Amino acid sequence: MDSNNGSKPTGKGFIRFSINGYCPSQPYKNFFEGILSKFDESTFYTNILQFALVSLMYLNAGKGKYWKILFYASFAGLMGALIEKGTIAYTCTIHDMNNERYYIYGFLISEIFWIVKEYSIPLLNLTKIKAFSYENSSKLFSISIYFLFIFFVCSRFYIGFKRCTAGVLYNKEIKYGHMVAFSIMAFADLICTIGIIYFVGNHNKQEYNHAKYIDHYIKRSSYVILIFVDIVSILFVVINYFIAHFEEIPENDDKPFLNIKCSYILILACDALLFKYSVHLNSNREYSNYNYEDFNLGSININGIAANYNGYDRNINENQRNSILNVPPFIYPSLNYKKKLIHY
Repeated sequence: MDSNNGSKPTGKGFIRFSINGYCPSQPYKNFFEGILSKFDESTFYTNILQFALVSLMYLNAGKGKYWKILFYASFAGLMGALIEKGTIAYTCTIHDMNNERYYIYGFLISEIFWIVKEYSIPLLNLTKIKAFSYENSSKLFSISIYFLFIFFVCSRFYIGFKRCTAGVLYNKEIKYGHMVAFSIMAFADLICTIGIIYFVGNHNKQEYNHAKYIDHYIKRSSYVILIFVDIVSILFVVINYFIAHFEEIPENDDKPFLNIKCSYILILACDALLFKYSVHLNSNREYSNYNYEDFNLGSININGIAANYNGYDRNINENQRNSILNVPPFIYPSLNYKKKLIHY
């Protein structure tokens, strides 16, 4: 270590203060100054805001496996951001400046939470596949997603190990690790998109006409979200490839896509909330229409407008009226799959 007159130390245990390190040119006065400075980074405050909003949605509207995955994923994102940025804030303080650190364990630990957060996207889409599929028809997709998960975990721990041992956030090896991890994610997202489109298409052929409104919403909203996620993931992989192979390409070219990826959980939570609201609204509207038609039938009989109907006809109308009234909300034949989706 070479350090004198308050200058920054150099050497293997102080790579964090080098030109390729993650510490600023002026060390933080204390931990709190360091952590507060990270609010300038969108990847940090996005995870905090995302957790707050998703938690609010989960407590007030969330129910079922889909919403639980959203909540735990947002919590994992919060913990990953706090551990990673907290590690940087602490190891870059004046107090810690002269401590040799050959291993930055916080970077390795944070990968556990990044794994949970990032791979929750394919798991959420897999939940959608199971909602629209029948019996064991989604098994192939489940096996594929869980198989890719093994390679994703390996690639993320490789990134964490390299960060931990090298004492930096980014170098060429870490960029290659990110490229592999993002490629696996993009492939998993693409598999899920194909599965959802396939099973929703089959569902549309089998269900009654009353499901048209819900199917329209799925096509208009969920399809757009799925395709959007796929495009962003693929572009992110391509840009990371060029950044890793060509030094003349600025490293910040992938920032817009990285920031969008950080917000995936919030985007899917908003989409799920709108979907749930639309299902309830449409179901109530259908039930109200049945009651309105029933009221008209009753009025016709009471006012004698259909006096030429014989007693047999009136009995049929009365039986039809009673059968409609006895159908409770959300149990219409065409809405069987809503019972799965409404618990998002």
